[in-house]
Amino acid sequence: MTVFEADWLCPVSSPPIPNGRLVVENGRIGGDPTSEAHNRVSFPGCAIIPGFVNSHAHLELTILRGFLEDLPFATWIPRLTRAKYQQLTPEDMRVSARLGAIEMIRAGVTCVAEVMDLGPGWQAMQEFDLQGVAYQEVFGPAESQSVEALAGLQQKIDTYRPNETETRRIGVSPHAPYTVSSKLFGAVNEYSLSATLPMTTHIAESKEEGLLVRHGSGPFAERLRERGIPFAAAGCSPIAYLDRFGLVRPEMLLVHAVDLEDTDFDILRQRGPSVAHCPKSNAKLAHGISPIPEIRGTGIRLGLGTDSVASNNVVDMFEEMRAAIFQQRGRTQRLEALDAKAAFRMATLGGAECLGLSRHLGSLDPGKRADFVVVDLSDPAVQPVYDPIDAMVYSASRHNVRATYIGGREMKTDAEEIVRECAVIARKLRS
Repeated sequence: MTVFEADWLCPVSSPPIPNGRLVVENGRIGGDPTSEAHNRVSFPGCAIIPGFVNSHAHLELTILRGFLEDLPFATWIPRLTRAKYQQLTPEDMRVSARLGAIEMIRAGVTCVAEVMDLGPGWQAMQEFDLQGVAYQEVFGPAESQSVEALAGLQQKIDTYRPNETETRRIGVSPHAPYTVSSKLFGAVNEYSLSATLPMTTHIAESKEEGLLVRHGSGPFAERLRERGIPFAAAGCSPIAYLDRFGLVRPEMLLVHAVDLEDTDFDILRQRGPSVAHCPKSNAKLAHGISPIPEIRGTGIRLGLGTDSVASNNVVDMFEEMRAAIFQQRGRTQRLEALDAKAAFRMATLGGAECLGLSRHLGSLDPGKRADFVVVDLSDPAVQPVYDPIDAMVYSASRHNVRATYIGGREMKTDAEEIVRECAVIARKLRS
């Protein structure tokens, strides 16, 4: 048994505790902070918080950081796809995912909703002991592709599932309306239900997607027509479009949810899915600001995600929390639109709820996994500390993460060799 001591213990499920003590035994959080411990580890000037839960990421795209800057979304997507399939090798993607996992851990992320295409994200999660859900993507914009696409998806899932654990699971991800036909959406939904697989999808992300779904127009519609793929305008919002096929349900994690109509909030309230909010990525790609106070008003689960560093550039959950708060206050001109406590919960316990893992992680409660982070509050940029949550959310950064523990074990990462490998890959992409 080990007792960890810090100036502040921030359980999330209850108010911060000054001069707090966290008991860890056999990889789990113990219940009696006054008990005698075999070991004591003291972190003066620090706060102990739950490990961050990154509710939407793409580890395998880490190598594309800085490669797709300042492109319109309808150009950004095909250029990313071309790099992934034509310029990068499977080994390149493996190196990319490993770099992404190291970045997560150093930024205090212990649990991730990884959306992957080629599989190295799942491998990296296992190698670096990241908990969470790895969602296998599936593509197929033409209805004629649905049978083959579903078969390929099932084959990959069957390969991954033997390595699942209680807190590291596999899910499925029909990518988006512009890359998945209505027939494939329905087929993946049925498969998800029959195989008891969690599901996620990019939805209501951009105006280009909205034009396609509502009117069958815009750049995505033009690309589909150029490929000879018909798309019938749904005449409704992207959320309502998904709801037609039964995909908006409690096991679904909706990513982005920027382009919402008034009637969508009734759908969310009635169907009870989760939403992953990616404020920095949404802003960088000029997609807009998700109406988070209105989504919170439906009572559904809300998490915070970074998206890939191809559309964000850095994994920093402190930055995401600040961006979420400032965007909502700017959009609504109301201070109460979102505050530090709510954003901090989204980045921890809220994310765990989105992934169906809140019984095991996301807060520092007895019996849960000892997945926690030590944040240095002695940085002059964070001082003075009147309230530890406010101080971290409004002033801290990933550079203040002093240590990351997963299952009670401090995670030590050496990135030197991987960074060298990534430099070689980057030179190939630039050529």
